[in-house]
Amino acid sequence: MMRLPWRGKTVPHAVVDIIRGCNCRCAHCYNSAAPRAKSMDEISSDVRAICAARNVRTISLSGGEPLLHPQILDIVRMLKRDARVSASMLTNGILFDDEMAARLGEAGLDFVTLHVQKGQIRPDCDDARVESVRREKGRIARAHGIYPAIVETIASDDAQAFAALGRFLRGAPEFEYALVTVARDFSSIDPETAEVEPDRGPMLSALAGEGYEPGVFVGGCFRRDVPRWYVLQSVQAVDSSGRERDWSMVRPGLVERAFLWGCALLFRRSVHWMKSTSAKTKARLVLNGLLGGRLSTLAFAVRAVLHGWRVLEKHIIVQYPPRSLGGGRVEFCDSCPDATVVDGRLRPLCMSDLGKEVCRP
Repeated sequence: MMRLPWRGKTVPHAVVDIIRGCNCRCAHCYNSAAPRAKSMDEISSDVRAICAARNVRTISLSGGEPLLHPQILDIVRMLKRDARVSASMLTNGILFDDEMAARLGEAGLDFVTLHVQKGQIRPDCDDARVESVRREKGRIARAHGIYPAIVETIASDDAQAFAALGRFLRGAPEFEYALVTVARDFSSIDPETAEVEPDRGPMLSALAGEGYEPGVFVGGCFRRDVPRWYVLQSVQAVDSSGRERDWSMVRPGLVERAFLWGCALLFRRSVHWMKSTSAKTKARLVLNGLLGGRLSTLAFAVRAVLHGWRVLEKHIIVQYPPRSLGGGRVEFCDSCPDATVVDGRLRPLCMSDLGKEVCRP
């Protein structure tokens, strides 16, 4: 695996926590602050703090439930106008209907991550309808030019849930990305008491069985070579009817490594998310297979070109939560890609409600 060159100014992403309070109940939610919507001045201040700390390409709006914020459209416009970044949002999707998606698309929203999963208490669907509701929300997003992804919270040893997510992503043309946050009880973190890391085996085995394997990772703030984020990269070829014709797991080649490290070293700015097209993906896969990737990746790309198949990226990102190393040290992601502003400084989003003595690296 390749460690992503994300550190300091080069980290390309951050999060603005714009509201607390939610219209959905999730079993493993770590937000514990009282319900409150931030003002536009507060949000603008947070965005300025992010842009001063990082050369960000994408800023995500989070909460609570962002769509409950009365000025959500103005916030999206502000990100596009003032920060000049890709605007993203993490939402439970309850209020994300066709009308709202149209307004968000017009305001400039680029990316939406939808948290719709079994076990939630929500008014719009039950466990039996989760997959159909996900796909409908994904179709709505794409109809209005917004790129959709899905997110789930899964226990580290729940191999069946990881496998089910991999199968769903593979069978859902609306989505090319899925994000998994591994569940934990954040209130139990004690910096003085060392914790055992969860076994990665169930996750890795389950996703390998569905055609995914890690390609790149983000390490920890103390142990940079120990993955806390895994990015599992695959590609899917489909014919004109949408039927899968080929599948390949992808590992970084020399061109991708040189590009990522070159951007970080020369421009102090890394690549985060970019809209993919079938043609761009095919070209990247050819270069990947020729220069350090797998020959099977090259063969996949050649077959897709010859047969005229469309190629979709299918990536799963798995985030492992903080763990105490003891002695006052809590291990979380190195230069946390999902950091948010707390008291004017960036802190890991998942730990933003905990005390300063816990959040320090």
